[in-house]
Amino acid sequence: MNGEPNLIIIADDDSDDILFFLTALLSMPIELTVITVPNGERLIEILEAVSPNFIFLDINMPKKNGFESLKVIRSEKKTNQPTVIMCSTSNAGNDLKISQELGADMYVVKPNSVELLGKMIDEIFKRDWTGKKTEAVPGALALLHVQ
Repeated sequence: MNGEPNLIIIADDDSDDILFFLTALLSMPIELTVITVPNGERLIEILEAVSPNFIFLDINMPKKNGFESLKVIRSEKKTNQPTVIMCSTSNAGNDLKISQELGADMYVVKPNSVELLGKMIDEIFKRDWTGKKTEAVPGALALLHVQ
């Protein structure tokens, strides 16, 4: 994995969706550090200090939406670009197209159950993003929410 070991950022303004993600992440058999941010503006600020492996990026957020945030992330010339997963409740083809054009690694429609979300996240973590399989190691979940 690129970036800081097992560092995940969830950028979402909906506290219920964040709780949903955190509940699913707690079931993962790997040690994770999770930072949550309520909007794209805070995400960009946080990225100046940390290099996550994965960003789960909601599209519809205040101050700077997911598309605007993704554009900034991909314009950075960092060698260790994070894997960016665009997340939405919409399966609109235009959102998928824009996400691809801006450089998202994946676009997912948020599942409606923690179990399905956990399976989706597990598949994302197992996917070969950098030519290496993500290793599962026993551990815990650390959480940091940035206001």
